Amino acid sequence: MYISDLSDITGASSRMLRHYEKAGLLTPTRDPNGYRRYRKEDVQTVEDIRCLLASGLSLSESAFILRVACADPDEATDEERREALRQLDERENQLADAMRRLRAQRAGISELRTHVRDAMKASTSPDQLSGLSSARR
Repeated sequence: MYISDLSDITGASSRMLRHYEKAGLLTPTRDPNGYRRYRKEDVQTVEDIRCLLASGLSLSESAFILRVACADPDEATDEERREALRQLDERENQLADAMRRLRAQRAGISELRTHVRDAMKASTSPDQLSGLSSARR
């Protein structure tokens, strides 16, 4: 498949795919006319790259992890695999911490929303409340 096909399938722009190639994450073959040719497996590779980048890993960290993860058993050392796992564990822990902070912030917003609604009810007469109800319909 050509770069436009891979772009359509993965949602990654042609520019990003060329960037991934320059970083060594993708290695398309070339037609005699110079057009890039991608394999079906490259779809999964691009999805993996985008997942790793979206999680906050750098391009070089992503390249290292993908190289180790996709390597034949003889091509990556146990030390490299341990380092890849360490990086993934560290990022997963950072994401878990961020999720805890976001849940706490969301709970705070929910609590403030309740206070604002309670204040509205306390300061609004029954006639005004019925007007609000009909305005919402």
